[in-house]
Amino acid sequence: MRNSNTTLGVFIVCLKVLWRHKRYLYLFTFLLFFPLYIFINRLFLFLDYLVVPEFEDTKIQNPIFIIGFNRSGTTFFHKFLFQSRQFTSSTAWDMIAPSILLRKLIAFFPALLSEIRFDRIEKKDKGHEVKLTEVEEDEMLFFLHKLDSKWITNNLIPWMQYDVQFKRFSHNLGRDNSENAERNLNSFSFYREFCKRQIFLQKNKPILSKANPFVFRLDSLMKTFPDAKIVFIVRDPLETIPSYFSMQEKMKYGNMMTKQELKFYREETYKEIIDWYKETEVAQGKLESKNFVVFTYQDLTENLEKTIKQFFIFSNQKMTKEFKKILKKTISKKYVKKHQNKTVSDFGLSDKKIRRDFDFVYDKYFN
Repeated sequence: MRNSNTTLGVFIVCLKVLWRHKRYLYLFTFLLFFPLYIFINRLFLFLDYLVVPEFEDTKIQNPIFIIGFNRSGTTFFHKFLFQSRQFTSSTAWDMIAPSILLRKLIAFFPALLSEIRFDRIEKKDKGHEVKLTEVEEDEMLFFLHKLDSKWITNNLIPWMQYDVQFKRFSHNLGRDNSENAERNLNSFSFYREFCKRQIFLQKNKPILSKANPFVFRLDSLMKTFPDAKIVFIVRDPLETIPSYFSMQEKMKYGNMMTKQELKFYREETYKEIIDWYKETEVAQGKLESKNFVVFTYQDLTENLEKTIKQFFIFSNQKMTKEFKKILKKTISKKYVKKHQNKTVSDFGLSDKKIRRDFDFVYDKYFN
């Protein structure tokens, strides 16, 4: 039986994978709560059109998307720019409850959770802190409401990544191809309506989104937002790979996997990382030079002031006096690496192999 790449189809595949890998408690929790969660959100999203119809008239102009492989500095860059208060970005809570009406009805909830210190989805010591009230990656919206995301195999159901029965299916999730054309159109239409809500609520500031996996469906992104601008961030694979693997074994749900499962998972993930870097180069070839800019991780850590100024020129925005002060204060501090990661050899890899597999990256950026 062919597995369907729809929200319902992916939901069923997730249940099958959890059953095959004997994660029964996880399976029944997901089976009970996900449909209820989707029903409540769909109901209130519909009610938005009746109660707050004016959001529909919101214009989305020149949205900016920050894209790079995980652990490349995209989170830092996104959160730092958001401090300027010149852009529309979304918190984890915004994406958990995207309806304007629903958020107003339960506006007390994030504050209450914060008060009792129960607002962290992931802790900082896991490698990537996720808090309800802090800006987060827009991929979360596709993940939570459409099950149309690389996060399915990267976070929610990692066993799908290497399961022989579903490996090909998982590979095609969140990608532009002929099989996914209708699915991607539907998902990005959903995302466009979400962006309208966010701009409406944040006083018509331009969209600034961190959306790393969007690199796999740039065509769908550009069809939805023809005037979009892209910021690519590239980091040395010798740094991103051990950092990413270290994070994955600490975070949900990698920390539920056995050593053997992690080994299988990393073998498939390593192939995807190569693909991710390749897609970054393919994406640049599809865009006009005026519509994208490329920064390296070193640009962020060693020359932040110049990089931020370049970004504002690229985005046709002017820095406020307040943000210039924030920038000056930040660059006055010495950069300190926050995470002590393992090395590539700890994951059965070698420098030589990575340099060979990613030679196209080293030839262009790190010679």
